[in-house]
Amino acid sequence: MQKLGQHFLKNAAILEKIVGALALADNDRIIEVGSGHGELTAPLAREARNKHCAISCLEKDHALIGELEAFAAKENSMGNDADSNARITIIEGDALKLLPEIAPGKASLKKPSRYKIVGNIPYYITGKLLRIISEFENKPERVVLLIQKEVAERICAVPPEMNRLAASVQFWADATIVATVPRKDFFPAPAVDSAVIVLNNKKSLPNPSSRRSITKRCVPSLPNHGKHC
Repeated sequence: MQKLGQHFLKNAAILEKIVGALALADNDRIIEVGSGHGELTAPLAREARNKHCAISCLEKDHALIGELEAFAAKENSMGNDADSNARITIIEGDALKLLPEIAPGKASLKKPSRYKIVGNIPYYITGKLLRIISEFENKPERVVLLIQKEVAERICAVPPEMNRLAASVQFWADATIVATVPRKDFFPAPAVDSAVIVLNNKKSLPNPSSRRSITKRCVPSLPNHGKHC
């Protein structure tokens, strides 16, 4: 458990807030990164049930897969029509490797183009995960993540405080912190507080070729802002 950097959120109000921040719409496709024991998956499934949303749950810890699959089987058995069947899918593996494969957008794959990403993720994958998402040709409509508070604040920073990760994210998304979460709300408790960050796709983006020059303008000296960036 701890070797994977997992801290499970036990505050039900924050879990509901994360689900609410996703602003689910009918037939959304949701990718949950790091489903754990299903702490977030359960309220997410309740909200998704009435909107015929499909949920793909990514979990690296093999010890948790059985519990998640049992939950998914129970939820999927409640569906009475084609739209509700197999609504939750459990995928075992490393999200950093899986996301580029399952995120909609490749022309050769018949997948829906609209999707959202959500998760209570291990702190140490934050920078890599956001960089991967930033490289997607078809970026998610919305991303809601529970991450380290300091990193969330850094991602939302503006020049001259902006670092390279913030510039990369803000190139395609508007970043907002919608809640802070004290360390006592997790089991086991991490050493730092957390925050819920929402990334809304800007839809209309500059030419991708201009991304490097925009990043350099926002972060002219590329200061060292810590290992998470």
